[in-house]
Amino acid sequence: MSSESNRSTTARRSDAITDRGVTVRDDAVVRQIITPLRRYIPVGWFDWEPYGKRPKSWWPDLFMFLGFLGLAFFVSYPSWLVRLDWEVRMWAVDANDVQWLRDLAKAGAEFGQARTVATVTLLIAIWCALRSRSIRPLLMYVISFITLASILGMKHVLGRPLSQHPFALQEVSPDGPLLFTYHSEGGGTIPDATAFPSGHAVNSILLFGLIVMLVGGVLPAWARRTLLIAPPVIVFCSQVFLGQHWLSDEPAGFLLGLIIIRSAKRVPWHTIPLGPLSVFDPATRRTILISVLLILGVMLTPTLHLIPALISAAILPTLGLIWLWLSIKAKEHREALEADAEAPGPEDPEIPNQPSDSRPRA
Repeated sequence: MSSESNRSTTARRSDAITDRGVTVRDDAVVRQIITPLRRYIPVGWFDWEPYGKRPKSWWPDLFMFLGFLGLAFFVSYPSWLVRLDWEVRMWAVDANDVQWLRDLAKAGAEFGQARTVATVTLLIAIWCALRSRSIRPLLMYVISFITLASILGMKHVLGRPLSQHPFALQEVSPDGPLLFTYHSEGGGTIPDATAFPSGHAVNSILLFGLIVMLVGGVLPAWARRTLLIAPPVIVFCSQVFLGQHWLSDEPAGFLLGLIIIRSAKRVPWHTIPLGPLSVFDPATRRTILISVLLILGVMLTPTLHLIPALISAAILPTLGLIWLWLSIKAKEHREALEADAEAPGPEDPEIPNQPSDSRPRA
């Protein structure tokens, strides 16, 4: 499918930009990186737009959320689903005797690992930002990715014990791996109860969905379908086989991931008003670099201990606001100088011609 088939007929942001080539000032490094990549971009693909159609109805999202609530209900008491989770986990204990299958499953689980897939997705967003001279791809990435923080909070609130220590779990929770089984010490030898929903399952839907939104217009249809279908299937099989999650944790994560990515598709990222952030559009290479550094700080914050995480969560937004304020002031100063330069100056008064004092000499 042509990359232009997904584009609107409205006025394009790049109409006022005369630089139609590499969208950052060239130097040796940028030229070596950007120029080869341009070979894979169709001619005329300059304005970045997220790929994919906007979902027309909220009904599927509502049904998926009800499905998530249904799963949460059935694992909140010793139901048939909890017993199924336990039986599958016991099967995985025996199946893990095959070493090469374990190694293969560990590799497959990386498709849902945030540190791996989120980094790749960020690199693709940076490439789109440099190519289109816009912070919009990065904005879509960080706002969609930051929703994972709410998933992390949900996991702690729901408090389902992890599946890595099933026999120790029997001692502290004889009824099985239920929600709200959150012991102050992690349940004896059991780590923090954060199993439900699976974060890997959410990542496999959300992050690969973002990759398709970022560069789907330059990918063939089979590649898009593979990116959307293969990672969730691989993560599901790998995590259940390794016993990293209970069986029901996976579909719960898939449902939340689908809700988030469908919500991201509803936002017209390429035309949405940027408000104060419009000072960064079109974006320079320095703007993109600073944006990436702030994003990396946000990504690393959840990996820190409590006190450093709180400090980072306070410092990063403050630095971002200071940068925004300074950029706005700099733009106002430039506009004032340009206005002064274009304003007509006062007309010089005409100097009357004075009669010559020179007299003919005798």
